[in-house]
Amino acid sequence: MGFGIDSSVAITALIVAILVVPMGCQRPQVVNLGAVFTFDSVIGRAAKVALEAAVSDVNADTSVLKDTELRLLMKDSSCNVFHGSFGAFEVLEKEVVAMIGPLSSSVAHTLSDIAKGLQFPLVSFAATDPTLSALQFPFFLRTTPNDAHQMSALVDLISFHGWKEVISVYSDDELGRNGVSALDDELYKKRSRISYKVPLSVHSDDKSIANALNKSKSLGPRVYILHFGPDPSLRIFSIVQKLQMMTNEYVWLATDWLAVTLDSSVSDSSTLKRLEGVVGLRQHIPESVKMHQFTHKMKSNKSMNAYAFHAYDTLWMIAYGIEKMLNEGLSITFSYSEKLIQAQGAKLHLERVKIFNSGKLLLEKLLQVNFTGIAGQVQFGSGRNVIGCDYEIINVDRTGVHTVGFWSKHGGFSVVAPETRHTRNKSGFAFEEKLGNITWPGGGREKPRGWVIADAANPLKIVIPKRVSFVEFVTEENNSSHRIKGLCIDIFTEALKFVPYSVPYVFESFGDGRSSPNYNQMIQMVADGVYDAAVGDIAIVPTRSKLVDFSQPYASTGLVVVIPANDDNATWIFLRPFTIGLWCVVIASFFCIAIVMWILEHRINEDFRGPPRRQLITMILFSFSTLFKRNQEDTISNLARLVMIVWLFLLMVLTASYTANLTSILTVQQLPSAITGIDSLRASEVPVGYQSGTFTLEYLTYSLGMARSRLVPLESTDEYERALKLGPTNFGGVAAIVDELPYIELFLAERPGFKIVGEPFMHRGWGFAFKRDSPLAIDMSTAILKLAETRKLQEIRKRWLCNTSCAEKSNWNPEPNQLHLKSFKGLYLACIAITVSAFLVFVLRMIRQFVRYRRMERTSSLPLASWSSSPSMRLRELVFGFVEFVDEKEEAIKRMFRSDDSSNNPSHVVEVQADSEGLMELLVVIRAVSMGFVLLCVSGLWVLPTEGAGRESFSRNSSSSSRPRSVNVGALFTYDSFIGRAAKPAFMAAIDDVNADQSILRRTKLNIVFHDSNCSGFVGTMGALQVMENKVVAAIGPQYSGIGHIISYVANELHVPLLSFAATDPTLSSLQFPYFLRTTQNDYFQMNSIADFVSYFRWREVVAIFVDDEYGRNGISVLGDALAKKRAKISYKAAFTPGADNSSITDVLASVNLMESRIFVVHVNPDSGLNIFSAAKSLGMMGSGYVWIATDWLLTALDSVETMDPKTMDLLQGVVAFRHYIPESNNKRRFKGRWKNLRSKESSGGADGFNSYAMYAYDTVWLVARALEVFFSDGNTVTFSSDPNLRKTNDSNIKLSALNVFNEGERFLQVIHEMNYTGLTGQIEFDSEKNRKNPAYDILNINNRGPQRVGYWSNHTGFSVEPPETLYSKPPNTSAEHQRLNGIIWPGEVTKPPRGWAFPDNGEPLKIGVPHRVSYKNYVSKDNNSLGVKGYCIDIFEAAIQLIPYPVPRTYIVYGDGRRNPSYDNLISEVAANNFDVAVGDVTIVTNRTKFVDFTQPFMESGLVVVAPVKGAKSSPWSFLKPFTVEMWAVTGAFFLFVGAIIWILEHRFNEEFRGPPRRQIITVFWFSFSTMFFSQRENTVSTLGRFVLLIWLFVVLIINSSYTASLTSILTVQQLTSRIEGMDSLIASNEPIGVQDGAFAYKYLVNELNIPPSRIISLKDEEEYLSALQLGPRAGGVAAIVDKFPYIKALLSNSNCKFRTVGPEFTRTGWGFAFQRDSPLAVDMSTAILQLSDEGKLENIRKKWLTYSHECSMQIADTENYQITVQSFWGLFLICGIVWFIVLTLFCWKVIWQCQRLRTEEEGDEVRASEEASSSRAGRSLRAASFKDLIRVVDKRETEIKEMLKLKSSKKLKASQSSGETPLENSLDT
Repeated sequence: MGFGIDSSVAITALIVAILVVPMGCQRPQVVNLGAVFTFDSVIGRAAKVALEAAVSDVNADTSVLKDTELRLLMKDSSCNVFHGSFGAFEVLEKEVVAMIGPLSSSVAHTLSDIAKGLQFPLVSFAATDPTLSALQFPFFLRTTPNDAHQMSALVDLISFHGWKEVISVYSDDELGRNGVSALDDELYKKRSRISYKVPLSVHSDDKSIANALNKSKSLGPRVYILHFGPDPSLRIFSIVQKLQMMTNEYVWLATDWLAVTLDSSVSDSSTLKRLEGVVGLRQHIPESVKMHQFTHKMKSNKSMNAYAFHAYDTLWMIAYGIEKMLNEGLSITFSYSEKLIQAQGAKLHLERVKIFNSGKLLLEKLLQVNFTGIAGQVQFGSGRNVIGCDYEIINVDRTGVHTVGFWSKHGGFSVVAPETRHTRNKSGFAFEEKLGNITWPGGGREKPRGWVIADAANPLKIVIPKRVSFVEFVTEENNSSHRIKGLCIDIFTEALKFVPYSVPYVFESFGDGRSSPNYNQMIQMVADGVYDAAVGDIAIVPTRSKLVDFSQPYASTGLVVVIPANDDNATWIFLRPFTIGLWCVVIASFFCIAIVMWILEHRINEDFRGPPRRQLITMILFSFSTLFKRNQEDTISNLARLVMIVWLFLLMVLTASYTANLTSILTVQQLPSAITGIDSLRASEVPVGYQSGTFTLEYLTYSLGMARSRLVPLESTDEYERALKLGPTNFGGVAAIVDELPYIELFLAERPGFKIVGEPFMHRGWGFAFKRDSPLAIDMSTAILKLAETRKLQEIRKRWLCNTSCAEKSNWNPEPNQLHLKSFKGLYLACIAITVSAFLVFVLRMIRQFVRYRRMERTSSLPLASWSSSPSMRLRELVFGFVEFVDEKEEAIKRMFRSDDSSNNPSHVVEVQADSEGLMELLVVIRAVSMGFVLLCVSGLWVLPTEGAGRESFSRNSSSSSRPRSVNVGALFTYDSFIGRAAKPAFMAAIDDVNADQSILRRTKLNIVFHDSNCSGFVGTMGALQVMENKVVAAIGPQYSGIGHIISYVANELHVPLLSFAATDPTLSSLQFPYFLRTTQNDYFQMNSIADFVSYFRWREVVAIFVDDEYGRNGISVLGDALAKKRAKISYKAAFTPGADNSSITDVLASVNLMESRIFVVHVNPDSGLNIFSAAKSLGMMGSGYVWIATDWLLTALDSVETMDPKTMDLLQGVVAFRHYIPESNNKRRFKGRWKNLRSKESSGGADGFNSYAMYAYDTVWLVARALEVFFSDGNTVTFSSDPNLRKTNDSNIKLSALNVFNEGERFLQVIHEMNYTGLTGQIEFDSEKNRKNPAYDILNINNRGPQRVGYWSNHTGFSVEPPETLYSKPPNTSAEHQRLNGIIWPGEVTKPPRGWAFPDNGEPLKIGVPHRVSYKNYVSKDNNSLGVKGYCIDIFEAAIQLIPYPVPRTYIVYGDGRRNPSYDNLISEVAANNFDVAVGDVTIVTNRTKFVDFTQPFMESGLVVVAPVKGAKSSPWSFLKPFTVEMWAVTGAFFLFVGAIIWILEHRFNEEFRGPPRRQIITVFWFSFSTMFFSQRENTVSTLGRFVLLIWLFVVLIINSSYTASLTSILTVQQLTSRIEGMDSLIASNEPIGVQDGAFAYKYLVNELNIPPSRIISLKDEEEYLSALQLGPRAGGVAAIVDKFPYIKALLSNSNCKFRTVGPEFTRTGWGFAFQRDSPLAVDMSTAILQLSDEGKLENIRKKWLTYSHECSMQIADTENYQITVQSFWGLFLICGIVWFIVLTLFCWKVIWQCQRLRTEEEGDEVRASEEASSSRAGRSLRAASFKDLIRVVDKRETEIKEMLKLKSSKKLKASQSSGETPLENSLDT
């Protein structure tokens, strides 16, 4: 049935052709041209008329083609690639020499492959896709500008208006994707980017478009780029208007499709209103006579546009080319294609398509054409694109479409036509370019900002940590309001007030409220877009700065060391020398010594005898009075005296130690401590506390090398306080705590008694975190600086934390340890030993005497006491007897023993039995009680769940009769390729296995129709058509992405599912190709895994080496997007043509080797990729320092070879390659075991060819089979019908109508999509995008032993060393800390990861401006070294540069004349003006500078301070009064008088020394009270209450004396300094001159912010002027104080030998940073590097190198008043005294009143009668007065007299019979 061509006929045709060649001078009569485009389209309608006019004009012009007629054959592609292809075939069978069109870039890709196969020029006047390159499509050329130029114009327009981020909205086809990819590349050059992409399918409805655009509204950018084909309905703007996205905050930029649409139709008012504010591009057509003539000729056609001009010129260009070819005697001939003849089909007859033999010659002539057409100059340049790329900038308003300017590649923007400016070069400066006035959306003329942070409908989502400790910083209230509050919140809200636009926002808390949340997770959520920002106490650390953008820090968070400190104002300071335990022991010792002394003295000393109450009081008063050596009782016994000597020695030591330690406590601030900062803490071995959950642990262990065993985690301020108070010697205690400064500030504010030692280290800050490239990060940074300069930041900090003084850096050291009991352990042991010895001697002596007494009692005539028969009673009687014996006086016992001896009683018979029994009963038997333990054993039963196999079950209910006997499946791939050689045996094995399996497709045979695509798009297209004519229900393949694009259009048209097992191009999307389904992994995931790999090793730039086809370009485009998310980029793209020779590859690699980056990502085809490494080896690019990353193509090639070639392995040494991960399984192992037999059936090549694609191919066949089973089981059938669109081709020799549509194709596709089962390659399941779920890759490192796996990657967990399927059951976790890979051997056999970059030979160095300082040169100064500069700032910059993972060539340029410090504001202006790239030095980050440049994170804190002259305090004659405050002196004196009065009251009735005349008593009171200060009072106290009061008071006096001595010692130890200036406030209030550093920002700050008159400010040039001005003072032409940055002042104080001091707190805390040009990526990278320097401790090392001074001065003036003792210090002691005195006076008064009342009641009757008989003169006397007088008289009486009176009155009461004239009480008193 086929159209066969006999070989003889072919030979005859060849002979005829040879004979015709010599007759080439004879021109053909007709030359056919083809044209395929969409007639009914905006471009097509204009182009058709233009082409017809051009043909007519050419044929009418006898100067062109002369007698040869040019015939144009046009076919309508109907906006369909499939129809366009068949239209091309219909035209081609007419033997056309060239083809014009198509309009669509998608059709152009397909026809370019056909043109390449049939060798005819394809000339497009409208396909602007930049990927239609000569490298891939050698027969394609275009006469319209490339979209790359249009995108360059758009990017210049974006840059002109200062926008940095855009959103691209484009059609999801070749035109849209590739155009936006070019836009992305151009934006990258301008340091801008596409923040969001909105691909829209050409079949999208209004709802899906609206949904896609709505998602973009929640993002910040408001600049939209529209890139589509022309749309006459302008549907996108109708939807945009409904979404209210045409307001004044939006910007809409359109490519030239909008101008084409508007030019091709008449715009009415509604259209203009809808488009108001849109800005677009229009191809510029120069004004010319030809253009006007053509326009006039076509005026009847209202659809003219720029493409009509290009179409007209295109046909003339072809005519000129044909003319050139014919003039050279070249003939026009055609021949059949051998490939098509061999692959002739049964119905299609594709073999009838001919090849144009002279196609290459005609192409050469066309490229040589150069003429002026109506669209301008027609001339081709490199890349076969027409020269000339000028655009008009159009703007739509309600009145029409206006041209507001022009863009030219030569001159940028101008309001003048480009052709007049082509001689000028583009300057590159925006201020030299110009555009007319533009009307923006909303009708306004003001340029939109281009972005919004948020709006009311979509407020900014801000996450805050829900802290459970240190809640003052940020927390959420747990009440119903859930209000967010804290210091961080207040700073954020205050800073927002300085942002020049409204920012709606909502706070969302993060955390469970039980423990503080993980801040890294919170930052990751911001980076992932879950939140827009994070506000809280968030430390700016390198790992976080890689994910988000931070504001400038609002709080310094350098780590500090805090230790216990003295609190001079503590109420109980007098108790602090001793611990509580020691106090208890001391007090207990007094009671013990009282008991011992009473026991030893009771029998001998009358002072210790008497009533029990008196003895008890005597014991206590005696013991405590020994403390003051004022004990009134004498000791008589030798044992007691011995004990007393030891006890007094112990008291002497205790009191001396108490005084010494109290003195030490008050002076300890001046003494050196073992812990002076982090260095001493690091060198010690004491335990250190840290806040759990913070980065402090990692820093102390990894950076400082502290042993983890030393570190104690602490949770809250309570634990901080407890641990510090316990100290390092107790369990759970620490010697110091290391934490961030803000936490410590809060801790110090809440918990007095602690302080900071040493300088802060590892400087960091807290900042607000924003999503990458958020403009709010910059604006908030400026606002925070403004808060600092206006001092509002300090006000907020004071409100939430404490006064600045609590956070001041302190050089004080902690008070010494309190005296513990162990300090006196030896002394106490000696005292106890002697006391116990004396007590034992006494007891033994008493026992001896008692036994003798018992003997004497039994032998005497006295009756014996009757003994009880009960043992317990006998024991009781014995004990009581012993006690009574002991209580007897010693003299009485001795007299009794002497009288017994003198009686000469010979009887020595003693009944000892009773005594022995009694003594034995003193022993008590102790009974033991045992307790049992109950052990509870709890056991649980674990039930192991049983997992089902999860296999897909299929219904068998349908009858077999409905199933076809056979089903055809197509397979299209390249046989002779690595993938093809593996795929074909796998296909055959799968078909055999399916047909042999009775459970699948019962009685239905699965047939497979193969076709070899031969690595050609043309052959593949032909093969696809031939496969499709076999009525296949599915097509498998192809392996090449380029062919996949072409065949997908065929599959879409015929509704045949296309399942590719090898086409990994990520642009083969379900949006554009709904019938395409991928059974292998999408390269989107592979490129993301490579981006993760690059980020894992912290590389920032890569070079992409790829094949210039759909597979290579689209894969690398996705790689660029993935790297952008990781803050990395593709610095260079090196493309080469498919099948390039070694010479071309070497040239490409040679250019690559000139780049800075040494990270190469190779993405090519497996069949030719190894040639790249051969060329690289020859260029020396496989050595150390290089990194080669290969996509899965490399392992595909290596796996396909059974035996590795050692030379190949040596060639690839160090390469890292990715491979599709296929989990191990029994099925996989069995299949690999079968492979050798399968391969041998196909060829004699042995067992080679096996790779992962073999298993994907095998699974794909089984996927089709299983899907067919489900499909048939559901009752579906397989039917085909003819395509009505192809019936029109019946009259053609190529029978395209033979192709049929699969009617049930959509349903079958759905079944395939829903399949879920386990195959050889793992779980086969598809997501909504028709990609395999759970993509994963092996990462392999190639060395001499072959590929070695170093880890895995999956989109579930990132990198791991465990197989991905073992992690799927766990939650997804791709955080950086969980990523892990094994060691890699890099090229050159090195194990250390390469730096990844090298200095280029042709790069321009970074111009660094350095201030030429004349003072403080240790910070930065000019030098003769290789850099030309040196200093602290230079060292930090150089160290940070070394951490950046790419090269930064740089040169330092000194700025300034060297005679005075340069103006730093001018230096910043030079950076902003592009004269410098960066400013490096001591540059302060202030608000006005951040408006022009970008600063790094600060590398040094530099707040302003005030320094003033100080002088030593002069010695005063009243210095002895300084230890106490005036209040303390007054209270102490009052208490002395008060205690004198109380003692007089208590002793007056008892003690003769307190009686006498009033004058004598007053003198006695004064003398006694004040003499107690020296413990020298001569008067003894007799009364019990008096002695008790005196005891307490003497203790108070002891404490006061010790404290006075200690405080005076401390004051005399400290050097006292004073200054008239107390701080910034007092300086402002004065009118004295102020010095500032010349060139610094302090001058502007004082004038603009603090409103200090400029006349008061004096600029000082250097340190000499500083010192001179301060020494002269304000009256002698100097200054009262200097205001400058803290680092300078620290150096000044050191160099002046500490003659000056700072006064007041530090204010305007900012910092020093490096200033870069706006949007410089170096600013972000250097910030991260500075943070890393701080982490590693290098920042501190550099500081020590440059900023270590010989004199370390105390910064603040010591305040003498701080060392004075106030009343508060002894408030507790005085309170105890007062309470005791009150109780004593109350008891005394009660006793006196009782005595008085008793005397009065006995004679109450007499008193009444005496009152009645009194004379009238005494009648008015008050009874109350009489009673008070009586009371006073009772008080004044002696106690003995009162007692005698009471006894006398009691006896008289019995005898008295009548009353007398006087009351008994008066009578008694008178006597």
